[in-house]
Amino acid sequence: MKAEALSSIIRGFDGGQTVVSSAAARLTVDQLLEHADELFRRSSVTSVNRIALCGLAACDLITALVAFDGRVGAMLLLPASSDSVSVDRFLAAAGCTHRMDGEGIRALPNRLEEGCSSYTDATQWLLPTSGTTGVPKLIGHTLLSLTRTVKRDVAKGRGFIWGLLYDPCRFAGLQVILQALLSGSLLSVSPSYDFDRQVEGLIAGGVNALSATPTLWRKLLMDGRIRECPLRQITLGGEIADQSLLNGLKHCFPAARIVHIYASTEAGVGFSVHDGMAGFPAAWLESERAPVPMMVRGDGHLLVRPATVPEGAETAGRLDADGYLDTEDLVRVAGDRVFFSGRASGAVNVGGNKVMPEYVEEHIRRVDGVFDVCVYGKRSSMMGQIVAADIVCESGVDSAELRREILRYCRSVMESWQVPGIISFVSELHENAAGKRERKT
Repeated sequence: MKAEALSSIIRGFDGGQTVVSSAAARLTVDQLLEHADELFRRSSVTSVNRIALCGLAACDLITALVAFDGRVGAMLLLPASSDSVSVDRFLAAAGCTHRMDGEGIRALPNRLEEGCSSYTDATQWLLPTSGTTGVPKLIGHTLLSLTRTVKRDVAKGRGFIWGLLYDPCRFAGLQVILQALLSGSLLSVSPSYDFDRQVEGLIAGGVNALSATPTLWRKLLMDGRIRECPLRQITLGGEIADQSLLNGLKHCFPAARIVHIYASTEAGVGFSVHDGMAGFPAAWLESERAPVPMMVRGDGHLLVRPATVPEGAETAGRLDADGYLDTEDLVRVAGDRVFFSGRASGAVNVGGNKVMPEYVEEHIRRVDGVFDVCVYGKRSSMMGQIVAADIVCESGVDSAELRREILRYCRSVMESWQVPGIISFVSELHENAAGKRERKT
């Protein structure tokens, strides 16, 4: 049985309903379908082709997804931040026969015979990620695997206006787009990746549902203007959501439903936590009550068994004989709760001792006067690395006194090799293209 395509799903919606809005235009269901059909006709692609969607703006990407899902063998989605070398590598790895970017659609030379001969089930959605070696890998999803946890209650969905802060071509951005599109919600998009213009767009669009990384949520709270949005749904993902941030969001938006989602390009959406507490219940480990089968390996790695396993060598290489995927996230069990410690590959090596930056950050944020912090490893001729911390302090705080208090507190709760050896005060912290904390090396 052939899988249902994205266009087939939304054809059942009210044609006059607006599904995407920006400062420049509004797009209804009928208009979206009309634009998608026209794009497909102009593209001259068939089911044997594989098309790369490169750095498209949200409206253009949504139109392309509706146009090509179910009609081509594969769609490769590349974020706007991808460099030309990476783009060429991905195009070759995916066997793309066509490319769509800001300049339009064109066939790729010498690749017309390299596409898949046919497909019988569903269009592949190919998303790039970086493997443990740092070499980019491609993960193969389908519309079904990407929307496994999407809520499709159209009657309820019409009450939400989703804002889009992520690059639409990334896994997190796709989750927002598909949640809005398939639940009958309105998606408000910004024409710019500039933070100030994005915030202005969220306010002007009356956004009441928003998904962002913990890094972006801290930035939004520090900026303050996000309080003008009547948020009813708050979603966090991509990084560890600590208790101080969850408490801060609850304080600012007491009526909002706050959800922390555990997801990755490799595993898809694993599970979500709705109780306002950091981590997740320990009762979910190796339990039939868990939203997805999961366990903690002896080395502290969290393993999950996805309902749908994405295709690709990167995923296959991390699956065990029972179908459990090594997430490469480290966790620790404390009482009735499981807490995330950080990525296994992200540890700072201090004289042979591994320090998790997220652990140090969590403690430093508990010190009064600290608004946010980024911990990273800095090279040391004697120790290999030492722990360094860039800190944003609250307005009016004396930095010299705060430095003393941070060191006093850290020394009281941490091992000596975990205590920051370098503390710098900065006006702001930076995030990468995925909205996650950018750690120096």
